[in-house]
Amino acid sequence: MSDCSYSHLAHANDLEPSAGHALLRSQCPLHVETAHEPPFYVVSRFDDVLDTLKKPDVWGNADGPGVFFQRGGVLGSADNPDHARQRAVLRDAFLPTVINKLEPQVSEIARGILDEWIPQRSGDFVVDFAFPFPALVIGDLLGVYREDRENFRDWSVAIVNALGGGDLVAYQAATDAVWAYIDERVAEREALLTPGGIPDDSALGTVLPNDVVSRMLIGHLQGQLSRTEIRRLGHQLLVAGHETTTGLLGLLLYRFSQSPHLWERLHEQPELIDVAIEEGLRYDSPVQGLFRTNNRDVEVRGEVIPAGTKMQVLFASANRDESMFENPDEFRLDRDPHALKQHVAFGWGVHHCIGAPLARLETRVALTQLVPRITNLRVVEEPQNSDTFILRGFASLRMEWDLR
Repeated sequence: MSDCSYSHLAHANDLEPSAGHALLRSQCPLHVETAHEPPFYVVSRFDDVLDTLKKPDVWGNADGPGVFFQRGGVLGSADNPDHARQRAVLRDAFLPTVINKLEPQVSEIARGILDEWIPQRSGDFVVDFAFPFPALVIGDLLGVYREDRENFRDWSVAIVNALGGGDLVAYQAATDAVWAYIDERVAEREALLTPGGIPDDSALGTVLPNDVVSRMLIGHLQGQLSRTEIRRLGHQLLVAGHETTTGLLGLLLYRFSQSPHLWERLHEQPELIDVAIEEGLRYDSPVQGLFRTNNRDVEVRGEVIPAGTKMQVLFASANRDESMFENPDEFRLDRDPHALKQHVAFGWGVHHCIGAPLARLETRVALTQLVPRITNLRVVEEPQNSDTFILRGFASLRMEWDLR
């Protein structure tokens, strides 16, 4: 049934939204959310989520990943052939082999924050570490000045909240600010080039800074990206490149505070850190679910959904589906790594998150430095979920801990 009386929107920001997701899976796996105008559909079972993601030719991204309609997007907000062309420009910068070479640099950034933070024995994990750490990493990767990261925090909050139907005026103002910032960084790099010269990737690190903004400028000069696409790609990477990792880090520390024996197990068996990261992605899914729009009438579970309808593909619910994962509501470190990686926290297929290797590296570095140094994690104030039902994470996570 798609007319379930349950309101997905009313409970999407609960501290534990999985209870509502379980109800959707069991009672209305194809749900119409009538509390929103216009109404939208939600699919929540793993098989239905995967089936939708396997049909990008029907369920497209070009109307935007949020609940409102947004044309002219890039990468995660575009369909092929534009998506493939844009992804090709960025692909080499986000290959796992390339990202893993950044580990010393990423470790240095984490250590610089944690060396000051850990001895205090209390603090706000999100504000003090989980936000600034990935923001510095993605900023360095793109070519953002570190002193500007607070501006990006404000802009990111406005942009992410709007994806869930928030203030569109604030969204546009934040978008304009990000675009202007990207334009300034591109202009700085253009000034380094010989007039009329068209560089290739060999210019990175010699003529141009070795960062993603430089890579996009080269793509533009070679006819692969437009100016507008550079702005939009910078916008998407800056926001998506740290908001989701911030969410994952905060949620993981929260779960380990609930299960201190698992934190101690990581200390005894640090080789389980990668399993812990995948289990965190599955269990809490920092990206709760993005939207797709159908380009023709589609039958789903016996109901015809008219062309041009928004549907939320609920990754978080799929990752707790008991038909896919044994005892899915348990946070465990003894799951089979191969089976665990079947989760869809990063999406699936052509739109699988290009930044997944970076998120995994950042989280591995963070846990590798935190686990040997602190113990007895304690949450001192109940955390609050973010305001958007698109992403999941904490705005604040006040904790205490002991030193090892």
